[in-house]
Amino acid sequence: MTVPASPVPAAISPTELRGFAGHFATGVAVVTTLHPGGEPCGVTINAVTSLSLDPPLFLICLDHKSKTLDALQRSGHFGLHFLSREQTEISRVFASKQDRKFENIGHRPGRRGSPLIEGVVAAAECRVRELCPGGDHTIIIGEVEQIHVHGGEPLLYHRGAYAALEGERMVA
Repeated sequence: MTVPASPVPAAISPTELRGFAGHFATGVAVVTTLHPGGEPCGVTINAVTSLSLDPPLFLICLDHKSKTLDALQRSGHFGLHFLSREQTEISRVFASKQDRKFENIGHRPGRRGSPLIEGVVAAAECRVRELCPGGDHTIIIGEVEQIHVHGGEPLLYHRGAYAALEGERMVA
């Protein structure tokens, strides 16, 4: 059976793709690690997902231009934080290009040294297991070595704005 050739679709622009992806509500996460000199660094992301229960793996994606990506590759470890609905300002700080992002952010070192942000819904300490190319991003597979679950309501991102859960939860 021969499949008829499909016409080549027009290229999707980054703006169009961002608009499409924005319709998928995501949690807001911050990835932290240490520069080789010991200075903490981090970045806000929403490209994160659970990958495997056994072994315990999470997948994150960082832009090739990210300073945090370079530090993460060198350190071999990172902290993954799910922000609470009260932490929109922390998300903005880590989404910015400013230096010394940790200056006014409560944090402590994790087992391998990655900064752990206080007040988050949950955090995981991960070691880098695999790096894969993915267009203009690098896909990082991290093995979860330690988890810290604090609870609370998560910060969400939907259609270009922060959001929060509302009303009663639906039954799964």
